[in-house]
Amino acid sequence: MPVLQLENPVRHYAWGSRTVLPTMLGHPVPAAEPWAEIWMGAHPGDPSRLPDGRSLADVVPGLPFLVKLLAAEQPLSIQAHPSSDQARAGFAAEEARGVPHGAPQRSYKDPSHKPELLVALTPVDALCGFRAPAESLRLVRLLGVPRLTALAAPLADPDPAAGLRAAFGALLGLADDERTALVADVAVASHAHEADAGPDADALDWVARLAVAYPADPGVVAPLLLHLLRLEPGQGIFLRSGVLHGYLHGAGVEVQASSDNVLRGGLTPKHVDVPELLRVVRFEVAADPVVAARPVAPGVWSYPVPVADFAVWRVQPGPGSGAGVPLPGSGERIVVCVEGRLDVGALGLTPGTAAFVAGEEPVVVRGTGTGFVTARGT
Repeated sequence: MPVLQLENPVRHYAWGSRTVLPTMLGHPVPAAEPWAEIWMGAHPGDPSRLPDGRSLADVVPGLPFLVKLLAAEQPLSIQAHPSSDQARAGFAAEEARGVPHGAPQRSYKDPSHKPELLVALTPVDALCGFRAPAESLRLVRLLGVPRLTALAAPLADPDPAAGLRAAFGALLGLADDERTALVADVAVASHAHEADAGPDADALDWVARLAVAYPADPGVVAPLLLHLLRLEPGQGIFLRSGVLHGYLHGAGVEVQASSDNVLRGGLTPKHVDVPELLRVVRFEVAADPVVAARPVAPGVWSYPVPVADFAVWRVQPGPGSGAGVPLPGSGERIVVCVEGRLDVGALGLTPGTAAFVAGEEPVVVRGTGTGFVTARGT
């Protein structure tokens, strides 16, 4: 099969940017509505199409990965994704109950897990995984908000997992009026103590900013409980199943298992299934999730991830590449250009456009642009 151009669907969510993705594709800005994601893959919910109009879902059913261009002007929801076993069980349970696939209270859209890698194209602010309980308690004591101090008391438990579960569960279990009062108090205290927070000043700044947009949402407290990270362009972050996280601002290339399963926990008007979220979340202090690009050949860098669903490379042939660089990976691959121009075989790609490659015949990438290649993992 030759290298084929993909036509890819755009997702217009409220948190998206009216400038980043339209600018990448050469559209007028600001766009009439936010562009949040461009999907590239065979997910049956919104598959890419080939030049002859066929759906990629029909051509390669079961393609295990999904590639997205993502641009967040506003925060995404605080969320976690299920493991394979949890996804199969949750999907089967909702099927048995007859929950319609499009119902707002539906948590499981498919029976698959959803590990994901995000590589930053701009600086990206993200929340990812629980802080050590002692760190969260230090911030809580700095703020001195009685309601928050009471909620955070379980974090002193000698068993970190038990303490994190109890404190987070209590936060999600608050009544609406209690949430509103808590968020108001924490926002005022965060603004007042930001100058005293040292390296955690950014976390308190985000608490105050989130409270303006979500005045009654428990997710406003998330920067006190979760690690706040700043990814620079080219850095990646890998999220395995069960890790509580949220992207706050920025743009990147996201590669994930081909799933749309999300268990939300805050910063959203959408359905929050508290018991199911508590069942899925890993209540453990997070390991460092940052993935550095590893050079593997001239003009090619890999982003190693511990899953078999996908493998990801960045390609930058450069002006002196001459003969170009071999396309990494094998079998079905999706190549997306994010900067400049790339020639993938005989097909030219410009920013925001993507190609589908299948088969084992060698393909060469030339040009002065930057692209990302996704293939099945090994």
